[in-house]
Amino acid sequence: MSGFTYNGVHCSKYGVEYVPDASARWWKDAEFETYKKDISWRNGGYWYGSSVNIREIPMDCYFEEISTATREKIRKWLGRTTSGDLVIDDKPFVYYKVRPDGVVPGKLYNDMNDTYSGTFSVTFIATDPFGYLTRKSNSGSENDGAEDYCGIIATSMMPDAPTTSSRQFDVYNPGTQNCGLKICVAGTSSNPIRFINERNGTKCVISTLPSNGLILDMNGDTGMVKTYVSGSPNNFSNGCAYHDYGMIRLEADETYTDVSYTAVQNGTNYTVTPVGITVDAGMIGGYIQFNDPATRNARIVAVNTSAGTLTCTLGGSGTFQTSGKMRLSTMNHIVIQEKNSNDGWVTPTSLTLTALTVDYDPRLL
Repeated sequence: MSGFTYNGVHCSKYGVEYVPDASARWWKDAEFETYKKDISWRNGGYWYGSSVNIREIPMDCYFEEISTATREKIRKWLGRTTSGDLVIDDKPFVYYKVRPDGVVPGKLYNDMNDTYSGTFSVTFIATDPFGYLTRKSNSGSENDGAEDYCGIIATSMMPDAPTTSSRQFDVYNPGTQNCGLKICVAGTSSNPIRFINERNGTKCVISTLPSNGLILDMNGDTGMVKTYVSGSPNNFSNGCAYHDYGMIRLEADETYTDVSYTAVQNGTNYTVTPVGITVDAGMIGGYIQFNDPATRNARIVAVNTSAGTLTCTLGGSGTFQTSGKMRLSTMNHIVIQEKNSNDGWVTPTSLTLTALTVDYDPRLL
């Protein structure tokens, strides 16, 4: 049998077992609406997109030989005013932000020793329909199936966090959905600056950085912009006066596995030609893991779309196999730019950063 944790309490605390039905054993995605229209004067029609509905998670449960007091605790645990995170034991790498959807129906039977056995069904709803990953990478000790569901990479392959000297950096989103990037930045600049995700073109423009060393906090999920003194994020003020427009959205990881390749050395780099996948600029910053004897990794630093090649910097030591199989994981390549006198965007010359951190919440459908 399987269990679940709701609002920080595992069902086993109250002697409850969860019985997944056949459909729950399949990865049960939220329902979605598709917006399309037939065209009377032509064949077919138009597809306008789709949106994910509120997620419903029905769960059939049973219990054996519990006391009246425990029965009442279950009722309060699943009460109409409660809400919290839901984690199902079968998929511990993802949680949902839920609340019970209505009355919890059930049946109760008397036992000989003044305890009860019975069944009940609870349906949780997630108005935010996506699941959230509990981590951004695999340390190597996990054995919970996350890699099968979303291709999450090893911690050793994660890009370095940006520093105050960074003017470009990579962010890896292991989820299956895009998400907002939270940027916290402080410093000085004579001109407006912007962050741009070269993988999808989303950008965030700052007209001026706050004075007095205040942190400018821009949340790409909520759209909230605020300022605060370093170390006191809960004591914040509205920061919209510093924000011009836009937010960064992170594209989900697109992992290619067992890709055949050929490679040639080009100075300190290797020019890699993958077989069977389309090379595009969004692969810049991505990681390649070669299945050679050393199982070494490489960072993609440039692409040539017309030639279908990737220019990579190779890590590790030993003899590199110039043909074989590889795995490629895509990144989001973020570039910081400064506005010049011609209203163009260039590499910053007047920008001095005293703080720069980024964060995000990877999501699964």
